[in-house]
Amino acid sequence: MKLTTWNAEWLDSHWGVVSGLYAPGQDLFPEDAPSLAEAQARIAAVGRFIGMLAPDILFLCEAPRGADQMAGFAAAAAPGYDLVMRPAGTDYEIDGRQWMWFLVRKDIADLIQPELVPVETWRAFCAEASDSIRADGTWKVSAPRLTDFGDIRDVPVAERRTHRFYREPQVLRYQWGGARHEVIGAHLKSKHTGISIPKRQPGEDLDAYIAASKTVQRFMAEAHEARVKLSSEALVIRAYIDRRFQQEADPSIVVLGDLNDGPGKEVMEREYLLHDLISNLQGEVFFARKFLNHALFDQPDHLRWTAQFRDDLDPERPEHILLDHILFTQALTSGGTSPLVARARSGWVEHLAFEEAEALLGRGMLSDHRPVSLRLVPRIG
Repeated sequence: MKLTTWNAEWLDSHWGVVSGLYAPGQDLFPEDAPSLAEAQARIAAVGRFIGMLAPDILFLCEAPRGADQMAGFAAAAAPGYDLVMRPAGTDYEIDGRQWMWFLVRKDIADLIQPELVPVETWRAFCAEASDSIRADGTWKVSAPRLTDFGDIRDVPVAERRTHRFYREPQVLRYQWGGARHEVIGAHLKSKHTGISIPKRQPGEDLDAYIAASKTVQRFMAEAHEARVKLSSEALVIRAYIDRRFQQEADPSIVVLGDLNDGPGKEVMEREYLLHDLISNLQGEVFFARKFLNHALFDQPDHLRWTAQFRDDLDPERPEHILLDHILFTQALTSGGTSPLVARARSGWVEHLAFEEAEALLGRGMLSDHRPVSLRLVPRIG
């Protein structure tokens, strides 16, 4: 069984033009809607690429908004797949135009009986695992703010604020080998602040760089807050997983999606948060049975990236970054109890398929993210 996660980069804009929801050239964020010819070409390219990837379960990020639009896209671009939807009238609790969907290959859909866990169940389990999380899907975060006190401007203070998922994670559950399996699909909110800052030069002292510009100072406060929120979202996902361990001894769970952060600590994490998002999500090695394995842990370093991005704040950081992830519980390891197992080197970034597709379909036709896949096989013995 092959699981794949892929961020398809604002697919709603192109499908919306093809479906007639948007007019070509219509004012949309972050760019105006494409022409009909451009939209049709890209949708065809995305459909061909999905066929080349040939996953059994595909988690698609930045996909069309709303069940009707996504159903139309799936029928046109991925006819070999069933779209897993909630009952009509049920809220997915996703804001904006970058929705998340699971597609399951038709020839296994009847066998594995895929369905989405109700949002109410997801939220209840998260809340039961942590006193900080409410059953309505909100929690508090303490974040820095720049506040004015009389004539004194931009005073840094800490403020507790209510936060929630901009895009509520969607949990797919399915049956295989007489056991229940879950796939938590997430697209965490971007840490982008929308504030443009001057590029920091390699070797430039960070304190001097910050002190020289009010814009940079405000950016640092906004970026710190965005990182706190992002990290808290990972902890809420972790709370759900911890609760599942209170219900089953060895639950078979995969977490995948665009988490908008990766392993290792960049400037904000080294000097302000002192942790990285993936560590929050994986858990603690001290509690080894609950620790999540990363699908790419045994891949070479130079292949562990899914996007290219130059950081104006951290210019010495490599531009190849890993934003898209697949992690799994110990149940799916060689020593686990799940009827499915991830063998050595079972996870990979789809570099070859992506570059083959671009060679055939044209550069820029697919996405600014590359997919990540994990192959699970039946456990024997």
